[in-house]
Amino acid sequence: MGSAGNLPCSIEDVINLVGIKVVRNTGTQLHCKCPFCDDKKAHLNVKISKNVFRCNRCGRGGGVLHLYSLMHDVTMNTAYDELCRIFNSGVDSTREAFPKRIAEVVAPELPIASIEVRDNTYSNLLSLLSLGAAHRESLLLRGLSNDDINRLGYKTTPAVRAPKIVTQLLERGCELQGVPGFYCDRDTSRWKLDIRGSGIMLPDRNSRGQIEAIQIRLDKVHKSKFNNLTSVDRYCGTSATCCPHFVGVTQETDAVYLTEGVMKSDIAYCLSCELGCPRAFVGLTGVGNINQFQRALTELHELGIYRIKVAFDMDATVNENVRAARNRVLETGCDAGFDMTPVAWDPRSKGIDDLLLMIKKNRLNKKSMEEQYVD
Repeated sequence: MGSAGNLPCSIEDVINLVGIKVVRNTGTQLHCKCPFCDDKKAHLNVKISKNVFRCNRCGRGGGVLHLYSLMHDVTMNTAYDELCRIFNSGVDSTREAFPKRIAEVVAPELPIASIEVRDNTYSNLLSLLSLGAAHRESLLLRGLSNDDINRLGYKTTPAVRAPKIVTQLLERGCELQGVPGFYCDRDTSRWKLDIRGSGIMLPDRNSRGQIEAIQIRLDKVHKSKFNNLTSVDRYCGTSATCCPHFVGVTQETDAVYLTEGVMKSDIAYCLSCELGCPRAFVGLTGVGNINQFQRALTELHELGIYRIKVAFDMDATVNENVRAARNRVLETGCDAGFDMTPVAWDPRSKGIDDLLLMIKKNRLNKKSMEEQYVD
């Protein structure tokens, strides 16, 4: 391992640590994709012997500490302290932070970890993150209160501090092997977090409140508004497996509303509470996910709940595929002995969350008008 001044690491070590993509290594220089701009042609030039870097596209440059501090948005002093802690030989935390090479793993994908392991790792992951102001504002516009947002545990996907977050998780004793979203770098044997799109992270909770998976409400919609936190197709990665999302279900619950998705269920539940008529919700990740619905039936049976009100989006009135999926859910539930009731409303409100938000706004507008005419 080379060094830069009195640092226990070289700039090449930091390049590997923070996960910057090396396109070409000439032996004396590294040509990388710049993480600070929209670089697609390896404009970031790293001189190995001098431990310096510069992007010929955006102009960012400096030494080892500059690179680490820019990637993690920390001061130079903090960058120095963290690099010393990570790279100094003989420090126990270094061995804990970066596991030994997993020689015994032959298959490129690992079996999924237990629910208990995933719940612990995901709970710790979310506790290390924050929610961006823009995301909080968008959630407030959808009808949630700040208290609702904090309680639900929604967080913004990490941008550049993912390596440090992984280190912190390992230092807390979290298991990453078999947890979707985490994988092992084939060359360095270090665990990494695989974020494939920026957005809002939504914990997907089962009937016991455990987080089995994390959905991401994407900032930029391509084929879908949502994807799952996954490390499929990564070395020692794992495919995501979502569960039916339960919210507001208690021992007193005698009926649930079945709808689509984690966020829609959460928002609808919070709005129903605010309107003074709390309702329990179960959200499926897709109306056609019949296997997930069958699992929901099993868990509802165990809870002694046999009344299900199917509240899929109102595009079922115009979309044949959605209508067919809804009818299959109704038939499957009835065959399993459940009391299935389809719910409909004014199609100007697409989802049940939209409907409840409209009711909330109408009440606020009415109250405001009444207050204006009070003597």
